[in-house]
Amino acid sequence: MFGEERSTSTHKSVEWYTPGWIFDALALTFDLDPCSPHDMESAVPAAKKYTVFDDGLKSPWFGRVWLNPPYGPNTAMWVERMTKHGNGIALVFSRTDAHWCQAAMRSATAMLFISGRIQFVPGRENQHKKSRCGAGTVLFAFGDDCARALRRLESFGVFVQNRISARQSVLELCPV
Repeated sequence: MFGEERSTSTHKSVEWYTPGWIFDALALTFDLDPCSPHDMESAVPAAKKYTVFDDGLKSPWFGRVWLNPPYGPNTAMWVERMTKHGNGIALVFSRTDAHWCQAAMRSATAMLFISGRIQFVPGRENQHKKSRCGAGTVLFAFGDDCARALRRLESFGVFVQNRISARQSVLELCPV
């Protein structure tokens, strides 16, 4: 989910979804998408999908998770949940100055800073609006299999492998 705003009584939203080419390039399937649209099918190859009605932030997470969270004041909570879960890929704005982004950079197995702007798929209520996001995007991989999959996309940006030890965290740029 991208750029979501909701009215709790009607569940109207302004949503943008991840384009299918990202999943084709990752060549992974996911066990869970906790932020799936409630009124249309998304390209996310996940066995279980939570919608707004399931409250994916509070519902149980399991297996490999795909996370494209609602953007806004709750982004930090979604990213923190993914960081604690430790298995999956999160797609978020590249807000390197934000505490939640820095925490994710320290915790992720790898990350990919996308070059340029992704053209997202508009939700039903956004069919006639511009679909390119207004900020850069980063993909965080948690777990070795997710990091290997993310590396398949390195031609789309800068891939960073995170080398973490108990005493320090060092980011090492991988050669292109």
